[in-house]
Amino acid sequence: MCAISNKIKLCTCKANSTERLQHYWILYRRNKDNNNDIIIVGEAMLPSFEWFHPDRYKEYYVKLAYRVNEVDVFDVPIVFKAKDVLKLVFNNIDDSKRATYGFKYFKKQWVKIEIDIFDLMGRFDEIQFGKINK
Repeated sequence: MCAISNKIKLCTCKANSTERLQHYWILYRRNKDNNNDIIIVGEAMLPSFEWFHPDRYKEYYVKLAYRVNEVDVFDVPIVFKAKDVLKLVFNNIDDSKRATYGFKYFKKQWVKIEIDIFDLMGRFDEIQFGKINK
């Protein structure tokens, strides 16, 4: 499992997809021309997190919120726009240990949000993605 710390680096490495990356990030940007309301029928099934503890999740969010607002978090400079969404995924390969953290760019800083995957799919474009290095 990746140690979630204030030392992670978001790399813009060349990868074809996030599917095989153990830890990755995705930057989403609002597409004004895309206002699709996606209707999906089903039931949300949460994985069983044997390692998961709510206090630890909050602790990691605090560490990550601090880190994503530092100028050197990305390996290259990236220009962000208001309402951009940054999704960080840890332990992608093992669903039982997968953890997702979300941030929205607001007033020139990243603030914590809950990721709404349906909103991302219907109204945002994936701009860039890469690997998370610790």
